[in-house]
Amino acid sequence: MKRILSLLLLACLALGLLVGCQATPDTPVVVQKDQEQMLQTAQQGRDNSALLAALEVPERFTGDWTGVNGFVHVTADAEIILPNADKIPTGSIGRRDFTQEDADNLMRVLLKGNTLYEELGMTKQQALERLEQLQAMQRGEIPVDLDGGYEALPGAIERCAEYARTAPDGDEHIPATPQFVPKGDRMEELHGYAEVDGKRMTLFIQNLRDFLDHAIVYVDGYGDYNTSYAAPFSVIPEDALSEPLEVNFPMEDAIRQGDELIKELGFEHVICDAVYPIFFTDMTATIAHEHPTEEEWKNAILATGYELQYVRCLGDFPISYTPIQGGGIAEGESFTSLWKYEFITLDITEDGLVCFQWISPHTEPVLQVEDTQLMPFDQIAGIFAKMVMVKNSDVQLVNESNGFDTVRNYDITKVKLGLMRIKAKGSFDEGLLVPVWDFWGHSVWEWQGETSDFGEEIVLTINAIDGSMIDRELGY
Repeated sequence: MKRILSLLLLACLALGLLVGCQATPDTPVVVQKDQEQMLQTAQQGRDNSALLAALEVPERFTGDWTGVNGFVHVTADAEIILPNADKIPTGSIGRRDFTQEDADNLMRVLLKGNTLYEELGMTKQQALERLEQLQAMQRGEIPVDLDGGYEALPGAIERCAEYARTAPDGDEHIPATPQFVPKGDRMEELHGYAEVDGKRMTLFIQNLRDFLDHAIVYVDGYGDYNTSYAAPFSVIPEDALSEPLEVNFPMEDAIRQGDELIKELGFEHVICDAVYPIFFTDMTATIAHEHPTEEEWKNAILATGYELQYVRCLGDFPISYTPIQGGGIAEGESFTSLWKYEFITLDITEDGLVCFQWISPHTEPVLQVEDTQLMPFDQIAGIFAKMVMVKNSDVQLVNESNGFDTVRNYDITKVKLGLMRIKAKGSFDEGLLVPVWDFWGHSVWEWQGETSDFGEEIVLTINAIDGSMIDRELGY
């Protein structure tokens, strides 16, 4: 049985504070440590002007491995992707809040400078309708549908009547404050909507101190997580539709439009690192349940387009995009230690931009090592073969506990070299940018005649400097 995964869903450092992972262990434990030695290794120097030859990288990554008593099977015939760069840098980066300048740029470019209006609650008419419902409950004409039951009705009626006296009419537009407004000691917001080319676009920016800053601008019906969302084509099972889903305009047009918007927003050293087709659906769609029919799939798909993932670069070297957002918290850590990777996405349909998201803004990267010494790729490949089994060693205990056997199959589809932000030891707003190898693969688990297809995901991430395994979710 194929299961549909959830479609729902973000200054220079003292080198002695920078941290990474331990040398390759025999158990899948990933811990932080002092990375001064790793940076010294990075500075030893290697001529990376010819990147392929310098790292002794083959044309493709191939292999076939079976381990953990036959419960884990890995195959590979994968493309190896290298950045278009002559040198491999190492650098530092930090977290920051959204600034008023950020907000002004979003309003200037995406809202085209149109007036920002307040998001209204219930209109006067809606409040009066609700008041009539509450009074009908009190009269016994309709069942009481209210927290607290019948006893709570008098207070609810009084509050609703008071709100109705001052509530705005449905067509009333109240200008919003286009600056951040404090919401307690550790939070501030900027919220409103504007009419842009005949469409209503909502803007919401929130700085949550020591947690998760996020900004979103969307056209009604495309970005409100309470009513709609976007999902990649890859979540649709291969046999769900008799004809494959398509986007009816070229990907190149979306990339061109996205690049123009990113440039106009004032982003520097930011490039599009991943693009994939998406469809839009609403929260009530029946595809949220198992085994939707083809007709249900078709009815659920409201529009199609492309999602563009933008990332920062250190020089010409990108900080790789991954679907893993890095929101993991290790044992003993609190939510104040949460530091997600920066996440900049543009959703574009044939009507143009419909949703922009920017999560966890980072500072501009600072170069620490211009030409980094990396391990030869054959050593990385050997580490992968060992550690992919170590990472899945739990399947033995899982099978013993369940009383039946599960086999985990991985088909490695691409291997990509890029930068990753690693948290600094003892700090959750400073990090080191190090080169890593991401091994992407298609994952299918089998048990008792059933299958669970996880699609393409990052199977393993290896530090390209010292060969240690990295937990992308924890961020080190």
